[in-house]
Amino acid sequence: MTYHLIRTPTGDIVRRDDGAEIPDDPANLDRQAFEAWRASGNVPAVTTAPAALAPAAISDRQFFQALALAGAITPDAALAAVMTGQLPAPIAAAVEALPEAERFAARMLLSGATAFERGHPMVAQLGAVLGYDAAALDALWRQAAAL
Repeated sequence: MTYHLIRTPTGDIVRRDDGAEIPDDPANLDRQAFEAWRASGNVPAVTTAPAALAPAAISDRQFFQALALAGAITPDAALAAVMTGQLPAPIAAAVEALPEAERFAARMLLSGATAFERGHPMVAQLGAVLGYDAAALDALWRQAAAL
């Protein structure tokens, strides 16, 4: 495990591996694990940014549901994507906008993945085509992780 300390008035701790926020509660098992990790000589990364880190991965259901809640795709298209792998029209159009040599890999990833990794290069590439910059993708991943 790795942790990230975010400098806020409460000194929030975020587990980097999955983006989970660790409460300042000595009875919390995640907090106990963090304190044991730190007691063994580890030091969390520190930032002054108040925003939480985006989780490393989200499920396909979380991904398509978050896009539907954001209005990027319809709820019916999100459901079809999860149930059958059918790409929603805006995402299919984004795939078609990619260079031809990259389209097959994009279709395979989007229609067959059971999880989406925030750091995958295709996420940034397709996100840009859909109008999402890095901050917007991070926000989408955080919202999706909460679903």
